[in-house]
Amino acid sequence: MLTLLSMFYYICLRRRSRSGTRGEALNSRRAVESGQRTALPVSLEVEQYAKEVLDFSSHYGSENSMSYTMWNLAGVPNVYPSSGDFTQTAVFRAYGTWWEQCASAPPRFRRTPRGFHSQDYIELAFEEPVYPMAVEVLETYYPGAIVQIQACNLNPFSQNTPADVRWEVLWSAEPTKVLTPQARQFSPAIRQISFPTNLLRLEINSSLQQYYTELDAVILRGLRERPILPLYKMPVIGVGDLSDSDEELADMAAAFRHGGDDEVDDGKPPNAGNGHFDRLPYELIQLILSHLTLRDLCRLAQSCKLLHQHCCDPLQYTQLSLQPYWARLSDASLGHLQSRCSLLQRLNLSWTGNRGALTPSGFTSFMKACGPSLVSLELSCCHFLTEACLEVLSQTCPGLQELNLSSCDRLHPQAFTHISKLTRLRRLVLYRTKIEVLIVVRRLRWKLRTQHRAMITRRGMSSS
Repeated sequence: MLTLLSMFYYICLRRRSRSGTRGEALNSRRAVESGQRTALPVSLEVEQYAKEVLDFSSHYGSENSMSYTMWNLAGVPNVYPSSGDFTQTAVFRAYGTWWEQCASAPPRFRRTPRGFHSQDYIELAFEEPVYPMAVEVLETYYPGAIVQIQACNLNPFSQNTPADVRWEVLWSAEPTKVLTPQARQFSPAIRQISFPTNLLRLEINSSLQQYYTELDAVILRGLRERPILPLYKMPVIGVGDLSDSDEELADMAAAFRHGGDDEVDDGKPPNAGNGHFDRLPYELIQLILSHLTLRDLCRLAQSCKLLHQHCCDPLQYTQLSLQPYWARLSDASLGHLQSRCSLLQRLNLSWTGNRGALTPSGFTSFMKACGPSLVSLELSCCHFLTEACLEVLSQTCPGLQELNLSSCDRLHPQAFTHISKLTRLRRLVLYRTKIEVLIVVRRLRWKLRTQHRAMITRRGMSSS
């Protein structure tokens, strides 16, 4: 009898042990599925503030001051958690819509993608490359202007440059208006990337703000070692995200290469099998295609010979904004667009070509082929420009009326003397350049039929 009781007691203990183990396993599985990550060694987690400001498009302060300049974004916070207008913060040059509505503002370019909202940017370098798990921005006044956060696989402190410099979007959204101007710690849910980074880029749109957005510091939290993805909550990707993904912004040169006649030669007549689309008037098809973005136009050129002919018509390229594709634009891209831009009148290359993506030779080759009919040229923050580039502009663009060289702060002052040859200029933007005002006025001799004064800011002086 005692033996039977002992066996029964042993079986009960065993079943209890099994049920406990099964329950713990179930709880562990639920924790993984709910996105809770297990505790990691402290040595793997890194929290760091921005070490250096590498590049930016504009700031409210002057070049020889620290008040309201982008350089205030490096290091630990100076103001947060206080709210209000402080000179120790980083402030961009404009806010609201008045900047776009003023008389000197250029008209908006056609074919601009709906998902591109950026007006300003700043690039920040951190001490140690990590796999980012969180990005926190300390906003101290009128928050809500950040529309995109990107990460780069290039280490700005290393001599080893990757063969393919990649930018990946960690987070993006449309411009928002926060109801209160009080300070906040902005930490959006970011997507995971496959490489460590210590170079972040914040892109800004202040069009909905009632006053200047002020930033105090940026924190990058990440892991030294690549995380095990199943232990983390993966971002949910919707159908809308796929169409605007940077992964689909493939090299436009490749898109044009695949859009050649050889790719659509199926032995049929050129206009056969188009569902009567070829019966539409040529002008009507051109009008329909004029509503497509540049990326969609490149894709459509691969469908058939008829649409390839329409997509390559120079009339589709009288206006060309390549600013939304700054991260992937290269000399090859310009080379394949060159034959289609013989009637180009307005060109926007702002933010493009940095870190060797575009070369002066690639730019000058494009301008020699497409510059004669050019009327407006936007080259804001194009650090690849040299004096030879401006010389070619003065020789190949005789009808140029608008020229924007803002934040091209690496051009030597002597390079701007070539601008005097552009006698039809009506709008000239020289913000944050090293131009010497007296020399330019003497060179131009007021031959510029200027309707709007050039905006000039150099070290120690600001005038408009």
